[in-house]
Amino acid sequence: MRDRLIEAVFLGTLLLLALVITRSGSAYLAQTLFNAGLAILLAIGWNVIGGFTGYVSFGQVSFFGVGAYVAALATTRLALPWPMAIAAAALGAIILALPLGLIMLRLSGIFFALGMFGLARILQISVSAMRVTGGPMGMSFDAAEDPHICAAVMLLVAAAALAATWLMLRSRFGLRLLAIRDDAVAASASGVHVWSVKVLAFCLSAALAAVGGALYAWNLGYLDPSSAFNGTIELQSVLMVTAGGIGTVWGPLVGGATISVLSTFLWARFPMEQQIVLGGLTILIAVAMPGGAMAALARRGVLRRTPVWAPPPAVTAAPATAPAMPDKRAPVLRCFNLGIRFGGVLAVKAVDLVAYPAEMLAVIGPNGAGKSTLFNLISAFARPATGHIVFDGKRLPPLRPERLARSGIARTFQTSRLFASLTVWETVLLAALSLHRNRRRARTEAARILAQVGLLEQWREVPETLPPGRQRLLEIARALALQPKVLLLDEAMAGMSAEEIARVHAALRHAMAGGCAVVAIEHVLPAIAPLAARVQVLDFGVTIAEGHPHAVLNDPAVITAYLGVELEDAADVAA
Repeated sequence: MRDRLIEAVFLGTLLLLALVITRSGSAYLAQTLFNAGLAILLAIGWNVIGGFTGYVSFGQVSFFGVGAYVAALATTRLALPWPMAIAAAALGAIILALPLGLIMLRLSGIFFALGMFGLARILQISVSAMRVTGGPMGMSFDAAEDPHICAAVMLLVAAAALAATWLMLRSRFGLRLLAIRDDAVAASASGVHVWSVKVLAFCLSAALAAVGGALYAWNLGYLDPSSAFNGTIELQSVLMVTAGGIGTVWGPLVGGATISVLSTFLWARFPMEQQIVLGGLTILIAVAMPGGAMAALARRGVLRRTPVWAPPPAVTAAPATAPAMPDKRAPVLRCFNLGIRFGGVLAVKAVDLVAYPAEMLAVIGPNGAGKSTLFNLISAFARPATGHIVFDGKRLPPLRPERLARSGIARTFQTSRLFASLTVWETVLLAALSLHRNRRRARTEAARILAQVGLLEQWREVPETLPPGRQRLLEIARALALQPKVLLLDEAMAGMSAEEIARVHAALRHAMAGGCAVVAIEHVLPAIAPLAARVQVLDFGVTIAEGHPHAVLNDPAVITAYLGVELEDAADVAA
């Protein structure tokens, strides 16, 4: 609460000071503040897609230019007032960004950046060839009558965008954005519809850039392709966010204001060297201060992002209610003849698998036996070349992993996939929100599960501060928050202490008591033996044994596959 009050006072003071200066200062000062506000707005827009979603874009100037031209044409051709023209600019950018995002967001890394860069050049050439836009000579129109009013509007819009970003990061949408940036695969396994969240962020980023372009046109009264699609705008936006703090709320404000003033000074004193200095400064900041100024302050506890919907004591104390017990006789999951090939390698061949409610099936086998690939097929992270799956009495159609996770098949990964930016609390809350639209119910479930696995006291921590065993516990808690009917555990107890294994056993017994079927891959056989009702052994993608643990672990074929001693010791444990 204290941090939020500091942030609100900080923003209010800066905005009030800027508005006072705008009304009482000179026209030059008003224009300087307009440029600073525009820089902050563009930095916020870039930060939505680049900082919060993780896509490095060199084409946000495309939407800036589109917004500028849509607003200019709306006032000249349709005689719309400027407020409506600015709204039309934002709408036009969204209309362009929606189909474009469905295509461009399939790319990643340098390919996305180059694709967006190419888009800006294509739009610039297209506008230059259009008569309605004035071609390469540009077009003139009515500008704002008073630069002070223009600057005040720009600052208010920038402040509104900053406030919207602040609220966004404290919402389920912001939580999903950060999770996708950290690990899109893990976000999908948590039930997040990664694709729709990315596209929505892309459209929001485009709308902010378009509003900036419209206000730029209103302020100038003239527009040509080289100014509307100026690459310098893109460079400065990236530099501002990098300097202020990428992926933070206040980074665009700090970086935008600082770099804007610096750029104005360089243009007035050293116009030929401006771009050289800005480029060199970008490299220096990236090397000397990775993450930017606000990220450095956050590491010291100043203006650190507060966890989303932190659990109050009344929520953490909520008792658990066990779900109704399903019919144990009917299998909840059946896999028939599953197979997949990667090139010339047959990873899984004609595997059948049956999982019953309230029971654990242990899937074991040597390294490279196809166990994790089998889990990928069941959880829809890979599509089987042969066979099919029946879940909860119905044949599964091709589904995306997030939809399957919400339907009742949750999983962990062989190597822990956690979110570096999210706290322990937010990691579990993210999955709970995928299942429960009601905020109170999601918080209650997240708190209950964290208490069950013994991580509630560490709810403020980030995963990297936890020991490996507790990181595994956190990933199991995230899967349990989806209230699965089938829980797939991929070597979940590797690296755990005896106390942590006991906590996992307690959590799994509680889940199975409610009817959850657990299918567990495990190399630490003594850890899984007390819970497993059946064991299935894979070798080179083929099932070589299946049945009661004691009988399977003493099977000569199984012992041969494991090359002997370790499995014989495990058989003694199972007995």
